[in-house]
Amino acid sequence: MQNFLQPLVPPVHACRLSNQVQTAITAATAGANVIRQWVGRPTGIIEKGVGDLVSEVDKQAEKAVLEVLGNDPIRATIFSEESDPSIQQGASHCWYVDPLDGTSAFLFRVGNPFPSVLVALYQEDRPLAAAIVFPLTGEFFYSHAGLGAYKDQQPLVLPSPTRLQDAWIDMNHYGNARYETGMFAYLRNKLRTSEGAKLVTSFPPHSGVAMRLVDGTTGLSAVVHDNNSENIKQAPWDIAAPLAILQEAGGCFLSLRTGETIGPRDCEPMVVCADRSLAKQIIDLVC
Repeated sequence: MQNFLQPLVPPVHACRLSNQVQTAITAATAGANVIRQWVGRPTGIIEKGVGDLVSEVDKQAEKAVLEVLGNDPIRATIFSEESDPSIQQGASHCWYVDPLDGTSAFLFRVGNPFPSVLVALYQEDRPLAAAIVFPLTGEFFYSHAGLGAYKDQQPLVLPSPTRLQDAWIDMNHYGNARYETGMFAYLRNKLRTSEGAKLVTSFPPHSGVAMRLVDGTTGLSAVVHDNNSENIKQAPWDIAAPLAILQEAGGCFLSLRTGETIGPRDCEPMVVCADRSLAKQIIDLVC
């Protein structure tokens, strides 16, 4: 049995890749170590909305992450899910932080692979460095623009191309059905026809699932995330780190509406995929 009181230590390779990656992964690890200390302990839960939960663990993890970023010499604005933005006037850099992505999975003990800490640095809306740490499995993902994307010091490698008819697609829907977009609902049904995929699922509330497209631990082919401007599900702090790492590995985040690459501030239903050709096949089903 894993000892969750034993703190995680960032990979040496990540800390040597660049100063920005070192800061990102040190911050994410600090948050992950707080989360590990809360495993199995009771915690107060606040319902921000239907299926949208926050807990004391989120807040304590955020405090640990922000303490690291607050000491970073880069003059950067910080956007973190559970606190007001720390705005630096004239800053060209921005940190995006989700101190506990997959809160529901963690609180309901869905499984070890699900919660993670997301930290990403952007410059003028372009991904620069990112880190994702899974506190319960001890997995480290990280990237720096132009320097590659890695898991536990090994380069992330794209899987072989997959036809839609052979693909496993996961549909990440809203906890509150009233916000589900018509485009997402139509695609979910279309994928479950003879024109669709081999397997269509909806995971429990999960985090960092984009990393499973390229780390070889599952046969997952693509993820479709719903997003509605009335109640944003995939916010910048949810998107920024996975987008930076997957994009650096060669994958894509595409708008389901336009087929174009999205950024972390784009509120759109989206297709996340390691194979752009497969992503286009999915998007074609709703065009």
